[in-house]
Amino acid sequence: MKKNVFLFCLLAFFFAWLDTGHAFDDDLKVQTPRHKAKLNFLTLNENKVLVSVLNDEGEAILGLQKEDFQITKGPKKAVIVSVEDVTEQRDVGLNIVLVVDNSYSMELRKAVNPVLTALDEFLSLVRPIDEVHIITFTDPRTSTEPSSQPRISTRATQANDPAMLSLALRDSYSDPTDGTYLYDAMQEGLKIIRGMPEKSQKFMLVFSDGEDINSIFKTADLQVATSGLQNFTAFAVDYMDRPGLDPFLQSFAEGTGGKIRKAKSADDFLAIFKEFSTTIFHRYGVTFRFLNPPAGTLTSAPSAVNIEEVTMVDSSPLLNYVYFDTGRSEIPDRYVTFTDPGETEGFADEKLKDTIEKYHHILNVIGKRLAMNPDALVTIVGCNSNSGEEKGKTALSRSRADAVVAYFRDVWGIDPSRMELKAQNLPTVPSTSRVPEGIIENQRVEVYSDHPAILDTINSTYLEEQCDTKEIRIVPAIQSETAISSWQLHLLGGDKVLMTREGKGNLPPEFVFGVQDLGGIPALAALPEISAEIEIKDNEGNVVRTSTETPTKVNFIRREERIAQKLESKVVEKYGLILFEFDRADLKGRNQVIVNRVVTRMSELPAATMDITGHTDIIGTEEYNLELSGRRAGAVYGAMLETGIAVGSQINYAGVGPNDPPYDNFIPEGRALNRTVIITIQYTE
Repeated sequence: MKKNVFLFCLLAFFFAWLDTGHAFDDDLKVQTPRHKAKLNFLTLNENKVLVSVLNDEGEAILGLQKEDFQITKGPKKAVIVSVEDVTEQRDVGLNIVLVVDNSYSMELRKAVNPVLTALDEFLSLVRPIDEVHIITFTDPRTSTEPSSQPRISTRATQANDPAMLSLALRDSYSDPTDGTYLYDAMQEGLKIIRGMPEKSQKFMLVFSDGEDINSIFKTADLQVATSGLQNFTAFAVDYMDRPGLDPFLQSFAEGTGGKIRKAKSADDFLAIFKEFSTTIFHRYGVTFRFLNPPAGTLTSAPSAVNIEEVTMVDSSPLLNYVYFDTGRSEIPDRYVTFTDPGETEGFADEKLKDTIEKYHHILNVIGKRLAMNPDALVTIVGCNSNSGEEKGKTALSRSRADAVVAYFRDVWGIDPSRMELKAQNLPTVPSTSRVPEGIIENQRVEVYSDHPAILDTINSTYLEEQCDTKEIRIVPAIQSETAISSWQLHLLGGDKVLMTREGKGNLPPEFVFGVQDLGGIPALAALPEISAEIEIKDNEGNVVRTSTETPTKVNFIRREERIAQKLESKVVEKYGLILFEFDRADLKGRNQVIVNRVVTRMSELPAATMDITGHTDIIGTEEYNLELSGRRAGAVYGAMLETGIAVGSQINYAGVGPNDPPYDNFIPEGRALNRTVIITIQYTE
């Protein structure tokens, strides 16, 4: 007796170790978050699982819908496409082995008809796609069989037709056995099960009327036969005429994730088999798909960038102010200065290009003009902001003026007698002291002269690259079924990374890169094309890379190439008016001289077009500055009308206020130069 108890415990441990719900994709996880349940599932293919859902009592949970299931694989979460009961499906068959005790004691206990009725109810659920085997007992024929023939104690019937299966059961009970061959029948059933596909779900239902007495096979043999079986579940009906459950059948069923029920009378059969049929036949076929990783394209706009070398005739205003740092009287480093007179010999202001470069040479431009015009006199006025640490410090103003006088004297050799020095607090026409920008602008030295050459415009002619766009736009068209966690975009010039942008969450509608951010037009002209590539990670760990389908072509045509091809070449003449005083729009002497020059030039170029654009600094409201810049542009246009210039569609004027500033508003000279009207004449050679 102790030996049997040990064997039963060993079997219970073995069957508990065997996981009949094992999925063949180890990473796949099936859950029902809204229901506390025990799940076993079988992976049918990459998009479908067969799921058993049982409650704590081991009974099937019915009526589950798509929203009740959750399927994951690592961080990936699947979309549930459909959920069907197995009975409603036509593509998933079940594999069932029924081991039925048909010993003579069933007649004695008047249990044959009840068990046949219960089994008919069970078998009525069998479909043509199911494979069902019935194993019953048969007494071995010892008298006529040769000794060399194997002992046969079981009979097997296979069919998928409920009527044929029912007929086989009735036939077995018409010839009941004297012996009980339960373990032999179970061994035969396990042999059949081992021949079934490994990945298919396999069930064994054992009905026992009494303790096994006559089998050759023992429980240890069943243990070996069951070893390594995948997706196998056993159920048992214990109708033995003794109290309590049979220990072996209990360990066999429960160790595989199945159930055992005690039938105390034949009246219990129908309810028990109905319960088992619900559990066995009720499987959910869950079709799913994992969310697709992000996909899409990048588009580069514009499709082409055209860069042209243009002849620039640049007449820049001479800003006659030198700005100083707060509390200081040294000439700031941003101004280009020479250390001895020998360096001045090669200086040529006509070789300077843009207005800011010319301005930062302002001391050299005025110094050279004074040297070339020995009869010219200048007045140098030192000023301070009369605010904060500079308040009332005219000595600081004088020191600033002294620094400018010393530079003209020591470097350019200008006789001090030609330079009148003055010192005062605020300039005569100061910038507003209500904002920090205005305060800094009042920290300056002003240079004045009655000689027309000293403060005249700074003229130069040079080649300049002009681009037909100010920005490159990369537009992503990325679709993602799950949230994007992070992204990184590289802007490429050929195979070189120009700029990188990265972020978390959703992509912006577009990425905008200014031409100046890319190193300016000269740097852009050196590139063959511009493209982009992006790496996107979503919340499920997918990493996707894509790039622009069609790069932006960079077309750079040099002036000499256009001439060689006998193409027209563009010429741009730019005239910047000397700065307007702060918050003023009236034209003064030197500005009127420039206007007259433009009128004369236009009379020589009948096919030219002219644009008159008024600008302001950023001090004040945008609304007011737009109106002020419009008045400045209008004043220039009106002055031209007074000269009798022919007015047609080729002349346009407008004010843009602080928008699209030609110079840097974050330095005082930039703000001063932005208080201007720029006249642009364009024509072709």
